Amino acid sequence: MLPSVYRAQVTPDLFYIGFIPGVLATVLGSALAGLAIYKRKTSQLFHELEV
Repeated sequence: MLPSVYRAQVTPDLFYIGFIPGVLATVLGSALAGLAIYKRKTSQLFHELEV
């Protein structure tokens, strides 16, 4: 028979293996998105100044 409730065993090693990459992915994703938005706005600004 299968148990009706499964309980995860979270050890410090597993916590860091999941937590640190998750935080790094969030920070890097936000940084890349911010750079893309900043570059787009800057290019639009220069385009408007040329007119």
